[in-house]
Amino acid sequence: MRNFEVLERGNDYFVCQVDGMHCRIVIDEFSSALTIGEHRLHVEEVSDRYVHHSKDGIFRLTLPLEEQDSIAICTLNAGPRNQFTYRSCLKLGGKWEPILNEWVFSASVSDKVDQLRQIIHSPRKILEVTFKETISMPNKSLSLFGFELVKGIKRNHEPIFHRGVSLKKGTISYVVSDTSKTVALAGSIVRLTVPEGMLKDKRFKEEYFAALDYRILKSSRKRF
Repeated sequence: MRNFEVLERGNDYFVCQVDGMHCRIVIDEFSSALTIGEHRLHVEEVSDRYVHHSKDGIFRLTLPLEEQDSIAICTLNAGPRNQFTYRSCLKLGGKWEPILNEWVFSASVSDKVDQLRQIIHSPRKILEVTFKETISMPNKSLSLFGFELVKGIKRNHEPIFHRGVSLKKGTISYVVSDTSKTVALAGSIVRLTVPEGMLKDKRFKEEYFAALDYRILKSSRKRF
């Protein structure tokens, strides 16, 4: 659940604030009776500037207004940290629960949580990914299928890779400066393990995916 302040009702959306930022809530059969003021709501994020013609965050209620006090929940073990999994969980209104070490969601989005679970826990494949071009990303945000590659740097300035990531050829460096960045030179080859479902889902592909080639080496018996 998230706290919203409803400011104004429009034709198709409520104009709101959440976490100090402007956003909108879709007006539909679940939200039509929403009133001006503060509300704590079960929502999912459906932002898409091409569909809603707005750069604001767009949300849709996942329960009718009269059922918003429901406390039924579902949970998700999301496995190793993945930036695209993280975004998907937030869009579904999820909240990280450190005591459970799992994401917690309203049961109203359980179908979509189950779909995400099937992707995350699908059979794992060992890949080799080739950088066809030199790619540079801020800080440590260079990733493949959402998994960041570099987690730190040694005293000799060599990068420390995340568990399960290995550099088979070429150069990946972490440059420390006022604008720190991770750089993978063209021709570099990285080996890592990725759930098969992520290979087939466009949500798990970086914006520079066209500059990559990958091949599946074999299946992995290891599980998250």
